[in-house]
Amino acid sequence: MATPTETMKSNLNFRRYEDGENEWDDWSEKIFAQDSSHKCPTYIHKTPPCQGSCPSGEDIRGWLAIGRGQEKPPEGVDWQEYMFRRSTDANPFPAMMGRVCPAPCQDGCNRNDVDDFVGINAVEQFIGDNAIAKGYKFEAGADTGKKVAVIGGGPAGMAAAYQLRRKGHAVTLFEENAELGGMMRYGIPEYRIPRDKLNMELQRIVDMGVELRLKTRVGREVSIQQVEKDFDAILWALGCQSGRGLPVDGWEGTPNCVSGVAFLKAFNEGRMKVTADKVICIGGGDTSIDVVSVARRLGHVKHENPTDRPELVVRDGYVAHDTAITAAAQGSDVTLTSLFVKDKMMAAEHEVSDALTEGVTILDGVMPLLPDDQSLVARVGLMTSGIVLIAVGSSAYIGAGLGPGPRDGLMTRLVRRGISIRAARTIIEVTVVAAGLALGGRAGVGTVAFTVGIGPLVHVFLPRLTMRLPPDPTGPHP
Repeated sequence: MATPTETMKSNLNFRRYEDGENEWDDWSEKIFAQDSSHKCPTYIHKTPPCQGSCPSGEDIRGWLAIGRGQEKPPEGVDWQEYMFRRSTDANPFPAMMGRVCPAPCQDGCNRNDVDDFVGINAVEQFIGDNAIAKGYKFEAGADTGKKVAVIGGGPAGMAAAYQLRRKGHAVTLFEENAELGGMMRYGIPEYRIPRDKLNMELQRIVDMGVELRLKTRVGREVSIQQVEKDFDAILWALGCQSGRGLPVDGWEGTPNCVSGVAFLKAFNEGRMKVTADKVICIGGGDTSIDVVSVARRLGHVKHENPTDRPELVVRDGYVAHDTAITAAAQGSDVTLTSLFVKDKMMAAEHEVSDALTEGVTILDGVMPLLPDDQSLVARVGLMTSGIVLIAVGSSAYIGAGLGPGPRDGLMTRLVRRGISIRAARTIIEVTVVAAGLALGGRAGVGTVAFTVGIGPLVHVFLPRLTMRLPPDPTGPHP
């Protein structure tokens, strides 16, 4: 097909000079410029902007160079596998990351100043899907005799387990749920993350020799004292599985007001089959887009049993809808409110566009509030037969049965041991807090890419695996 005239006339690259700038204003400039030329670029040692923007720390320029044929693979290795090995030096989930990462690397791409960014997400998804199709495996390092406990089987915990096994350390992973994956499984809908591909990428790490302790919560099925006794180091990778509430008094007591994280978990577990006829989601980020998209796809049942109310299914982990009721499902009226206008929303632009295409109403630049004497249901709309979903962020649940409260139990234990903790946006940002013990998961950041970034950081505390935690001066705790 012929190139359009508009394209032929457009400027597709930089120009050093404008038209008419072909003479020197000052002869001295010409004399002293003869030792340099714009035709010979000056190379400087600097991190590529795509790689510097990647929260997982991937060598993006490196594996793109392999794909372009600039860097040749070793003899006996095809370029697809070589590309996969380079990519997974930092991130063991290329198939997942290529699908759900908001791609800050593409925002930092130099090609944005020329024509358009390189489709890094698409290339990464190809790397992951091709590796699954060809059955590429990971290899564990030589055994070091050290044992590490990883608490949490989400993207942070699995990425850390992967890096630890590469270094030869034995890893035992404790996971509260029946399946691995954390928020990749329970927080992101299947239409964005195919479960078969997720299972294969998780199994690839398990096959490195990771011992699993599923349905085991530290502090309940096993004590923290026992874990500290049995392992040389502990990594806490608890994730962001507790949805934040509204800064409004009484919102938790409102029957039909639930968090977006809990809503998605009930859906991804297969317990919730339909939702309410009217749905309002307060948010504006990627999670809120998932929430409203799921709500539109589920629909509602006109004459439902009171015990089938969606908020009851969300709040009670043992209640589930009967699959038969989906036959009578009708479309739901779904509205998303955002404090920011559409072009400033935290959600990815294409996600916002998809939600609008699916029939979601987006009220941007608003915050639903009414006078203080109104109930919370009135504040967010007359939702007598609907449901209000709060998707304003998530936080880490770090109690684990270790101390006095759900939010401060673990922190209290660590502070008593003389361990400093660096406060961050929500509760804890990725930081090593002691020799032999670390907190991971980047609580408060909330993307798979950021949480996977904890994996390469495990080397920070690996040299101290032989050191033990200082004793707790207040004695043992339940």
